[in-house]
Amino acid sequence: MPDEGLPEGIVTRTELAELAGLFDQFEFAFDPFSLSAREAESRFDDLTRALFDNKVALAFPGVDYALFYCRVRFACRIYLRKNSPS
Repeated sequence: MPDEGLPEGIVTRTELAELAGLFDQFEFAFDPFSLSAREAESRFDDLTRALFDNKVALAFPGVDYALFYCRVRFACRIYLRKNSPS
């Protein structure tokens, strides 16, 4: 398993980059109740649910959505830490 904590191939680098960008917009927003932060969180949730329904639920029937969602958030934090300018 890669250091992001997701089985390899389940979430592509491109998908993770998109999710991390959305995660950054709402998790670290100056105003978490702003329209842009809420829209980013909604889009993040929609993409995470779609990935789960289309990939994880089929390949790993024993994994529930809550666990996958937490893993994706963790992977986004790692991605942002590794790819943010120092």
